[in-house]
Amino acid sequence: MFRIKSIYSFGALLVILLSLFYYRFTHIIEKELSWDVLGYYLPLPASVIYDDPCMDDRTWIEEINNEKDLTGTLYQISSNDEGESMYFFFFGMSMMYSLFFFLGHLSAWIFDIPMDGFSYPYIFWMVVGGVIFTTIGLIYFRKVLLHFFKDKNVALLLLIFAFSTNTVQHLNIKNLETVNVLFMWVSVILWNTIQWHDSHKLKNLLLIGAGVMMMCLIKPSEVFVIFIPFLFGVTSKDKLKEKWQLILQYRSQFLWTIGLAFLLFIPQLSYWLYKTGQVYYDTYKNPGVGLDIFSPHIIDALISYKKGWFIYTPVILLNLIGLGVMFKRNKGLFMAGFSYFIVSFYIITSWTEWWYGAGYSNRPLIVTYPILFLGLGYLFQYLGEKRSVFLNGGVAIYVILTTGLNLFQWWQMNVGILDTYRTTKEYYWATFLQTKMNPEWEKLKSIQRDFTGDMKFETRQQYNESPFFVLDFDQGEFQEEGIQLIDGKALIPAQKEFALTFAFPYEEISEKDHVWFNLSFDIIGNNYDQDISPCFIYTMSRKEGDYGYKGPELMISNDSVIHYSFDYLTPEIRDESDNFRFFFWNRAKGSFYVDNIVVKKYEKKD
Repeated sequence: MFRIKSIYSFGALLVILLSLFYYRFTHIIEKELSWDVLGYYLPLPASVIYDDPCMDDRTWIEEINNEKDLTGTLYQISSNDEGESMYFFFFGMSMMYSLFFFLGHLSAWIFDIPMDGFSYPYIFWMVVGGVIFTTIGLIYFRKVLLHFFKDKNVALLLLIFAFSTNTVQHLNIKNLETVNVLFMWVSVILWNTIQWHDSHKLKNLLLIGAGVMMMCLIKPSEVFVIFIPFLFGVTSKDKLKEKWQLILQYRSQFLWTIGLAFLLFIPQLSYWLYKTGQVYYDTYKNPGVGLDIFSPHIIDALISYKKGWFIYTPVILLNLIGLGVMFKRNKGLFMAGFSYFIVSFYIITSWTEWWYGAGYSNRPLIVTYPILFLGLGYLFQYLGEKRSVFLNGGVAIYVILTTGLNLFQWWQMNVGILDTYRTTKEYYWATFLQTKMNPEWEKLKSIQRDFTGDMKFETRQQYNESPFFVLDFDQGEFQEEGIQLIDGKALIPAQKEFALTFAFPYEEISEKDHVWFNLSFDIIGNNYDQDISPCFIYTMSRKEGDYGYKGPELMISNDSVIHYSFDYLTPEIRDESDNFRFFFWNRAKGSFYVDNIVVKKYEKKD
């Protein structure tokens, strides 16, 4: 007779999966393959449908995006040093998606539905794939927990994991994103690490190697997951030496594992070599966003009302407390798990855009939950042994309250009460426990930013105007090499490509998180006869390059003065030492006059 082992945790897993299946399959939308997911997915339709496996011609995806509006800008396509299009993201996610893409392609053919890569069969099968990844991750996660804890405790841990944290969003309705697949691979790696150290079987090591490489191909910073297998059981120098001897003893297995990992890496390596001639190429070309290793955003990531981990996933405080218990009870597990967690945490919170888009709470940290829930398991084990009514009751009440808060705030987010980008302290408390939206609360949010970057200054009345910069050349005191002052105007000669450049550190401009500028000037040609117009550039600038870059073309008349005026919203400021910079780009090497440069600053009223 078939008998289910560990019935309580199996029941909890079943409840979670049934809830997941129901909610996910009743919330499939037309734009599942949009934004970042579009970038992960692109290599599949490009290769199979549009005969463009290397993204040499972006015309086809531009046409699809114009029709389906899948992304504000095609940031999913980067370029090499020659300016040729290439994929922005690594191939890891497209490799994970591939089976389900082909099932969608086959279904579209069978049912005579457009085989364009974006019709319903493709969307449906991609969602199925996401659910399968979640299911595999949860199965391995349960295996890991059962290795260390009693069945009833594991059941409780699984339920808290699923309903008390932000996994309710990102392993559910957003299961096509990287965090779902990364969670699965961490669980697989953790389980096979335990198994390999028990039995030293090749299959376990191969799965570890495959998992590590796939995580690197999905998100390169996840390379530190290697700490889990390599530091497992290491609690001293002697144990470290023993681990090295173990590696040497099973070196043939490690060679097979390295070979498998390299095999998985070949598609990415081949693409880099083909497009750039290099064995590695960094496609990330936005100087405004990156790893701020020496100035991490730890406080914001933990307690900011925008996405603070402790604000939106408060139950996690128990997990962190539990890490201390794990240190005392299982140092070998702690060293491996905590090393991975703390490095991951530091990298995640060092990212300039530490809020990670339209996620719920701190999305990337979900990848570390298999480790953190081992900590919570050890905390529950300790509490069970203490048998303190006060402690156990307090923890139970805390879990119940934080679970309720988590689910309620998740609901608020999905109905549009909690804003995924613009929540401030004032807005959070105005909407706290509210079930209906009040239009008056809108003014409490942070500034609305357009993803296309084409912002119009329509809220001028909410800002204080002040003069920032004025230069009219009438005094005749201005000096810049190559610039002549004639009749109270600055003459930019044909041989000067960049002229009238001014830069101001943001820390000297404002203490606010953003400002609006209005930049205006007069311009007239000096026998200007070029087909190409000059540009007026205004941007934020740092050592690595410009961001928030704008460069409108300037039409020039030789007969009359033209007055130009531009509004500019500063982007998210990466560092307060970054400069606000503006200048004229005389790209056609013509000659023209400039006068009456006026810059006004607008700061939000308190």
